[in-house]
Amino acid sequence: MKKTGVVIYREGWLLLVEEPLYSIRFIDREGTQELAVVTRVEGLELFLEAPLPLTLALTTWQSPHKTGVVAIGYQLHPPFGASKDGVFYLNPCQASDSAILHKLVQQDNLAMIFLNEDCSLHYTTALPLAPRQLEKWRKSLALLNQESKGSLLDGQDDAEFDTALHMFQEQYSLEDILTGRFRT
Repeated sequence: MKKTGVVIYREGWLLLVEEPLYSIRFIDREGTQELAVVTRVEGLELFLEAPLPLTLALTTWQSPHKTGVVAIGYQLHPPFGASKDGVFYLNPCQASDSAILHKLVQQDNLAMIFLNEDCSLHYTTALPLAPRQLEKWRKSLALLNQESKGSLLDGQDDAEFDTALHMFQEQYSLEDILTGRFRT
């Protein structure tokens, strides 16, 4: 891992104190092309020299009604103990979600910020994203966007997305997302 200079204002970190340890959150710095992931961890010093601690897998899916769902599965591999995993669900028609997706696939490296438990200390590193993986993600998102129903304002209710997300979650597990296995 290489260190990076992404700066996220500390006041924003304090909101993460209530988040569970090892949960991953995206930070989108509006007005910039910077996107980062942030997590609170135990033993911050153990992550300073750890090998690449994060695996991401992006999956696109479309409901029978042409409503798109983007799932980003993650596994955080701490230098001790079992991996921690989870998934983000993004609505490509929501402006803020669309911005995150656009920034994600435009970066060769993803900034990752590790915070200690009380968010008083941090370590920032850059995780390289594999060019083949990025190209696959770009193609998947481009195809999904071609058949998209348009864009929505942030906070605008999207019952069609909620229905599509529920359908997706009934069909696919986190393991399916992380491994790229999809049931037909």
